[in-house]
Amino acid sequence: MEPSYPLAAASGRGKTDMKLLPLSADQLLAHSSLPFSVYTADGVKLLSAHTRLDDPHVRSQLRRMGAVYTHAAEHEEWLRSAEHEWESVLHGRPPAPLLARVGPRPAAGAEPAPPGEEWEQAILLLDHVMLNAGTDSAWLARVLEIHAHARALIAHHEDEALFHLLYTGSFRCSFYSARQALRCMLIAGEAARALGWDAVRVAQLEKAALTMNVAVWRLQDQLAQYAGGIESAEDRARIERHPADGARMLLDHGVMETVWLEAVWLHHDAALAARPLSSLAPGQQAGLLLHRVDSYSAMLSRRARAQPLSSLQVAQQACLGPDGLPDPLGSVLLKAIGLYPPGTFVALASNENGVVLERGEHANTPVVAALTNREGLAMSEPRLRYTSHKESAVRTALPFGKVLVDPPLDKLRALRAFLHSP
Repeated sequence: MEPSYPLAAASGRGKTDMKLLPLSADQLLAHSSLPFSVYTADGVKLLSAHTRLDDPHVRSQLRRMGAVYTHAAEHEEWLRSAEHEWESVLHGRPPAPLLARVGPRPAAGAEPAPPGEEWEQAILLLDHVMLNAGTDSAWLARVLEIHAHARALIAHHEDEALFHLLYTGSFRCSFYSARQALRCMLIAGEAARALGWDAVRVAQLEKAALTMNVAVWRLQDQLAQYAGGIESAEDRARIERHPADGARMLLDHGVMETVWLEAVWLHHDAALAARPLSSLAPGQQAGLLLHRVDSYSAMLSRRARAQPLSSLQVAQQACLGPDGLPDPLGSVLLKAIGLYPPGTFVALASNENGVVLERGEHANTPVVAALTNREGLAMSEPRLRYTSHKESAVRTALPFGKVLVDPPLDKLRALRAFLHSP
């Protein structure tokens, strides 16, 4: 970062000790003016709230920065003023900018929202936006806002996000495209951070995950609900060319970030896997990682023609090489989300069965909520099991449907709160 940044000169150089939240600069560039002030990482004010962003010089400088910061209190105030937009989206009205909102807050004393409700809202919003891709001039700006919103939810509690997206995906076919996009965004982002990629490159990969299927969004939803294969030659051709069509569509609507575009273009190019990851350009690496994550996530998900596999079966197919050992990308995936990720089911050495609540210290030692006892009977209350202990170790992964007890989500939330209590 340049010490004499021109925007700082225009807005004042006074530093601040206030709490700052990170934002991607490209989230700001989708808007005509700022809803709050933005700062450098060390608290130098760059731009004041309500500053217009139609100055090409300002936009160019922001784009070069990549990441900026906002005051937590200003951000919180803006969040409260923007909450009514969720209702607009759910009633079919075009959404106003959301930026990095972290979701509606309940009124004081109100009952907490049901577990996963914020993610279900994000799924509906993404579907609404992507179905209008190319026809609504603001659709791409809203994709950036959804990305920021999802990142805020993930930062709040990543294991809870994984739990909801993987668990609901195991029994719901509805909104398949949106669920898959958000799953891939979360998992690909985690894997990229495990690889040591910088924040700007990770953000481009995550945006590629959200938009990789933009050219076949509705068709993919329809196929997820259909028990047969692709019967139409026209549909088969659309599926085959959708990576190139999607990248071209993004380029036509102003996306200039190479990693984002190449990751979309290459996310079905299996030939890249034959080359060492280190030999690939950044966009090729992103495309290869997204290809692997897309396959991994799909195998854990329900479609009318395919039942979800157990997490162990998925790991064997998506993470292991011909020698039966994890290949480099498989190792990264296992490191990032675990052999038994949250939201999947396992059988324990204690003869209890349960659902994975959170990742553990190692890929094979998750924290589990036991749902059935040694006799196979449903427990009145789920019980925490630390699988790092020998008596509660994971014996095997179970596919969805083998545990005939619906996880009580409110009670699981209470267990999760207990895990993170002081």
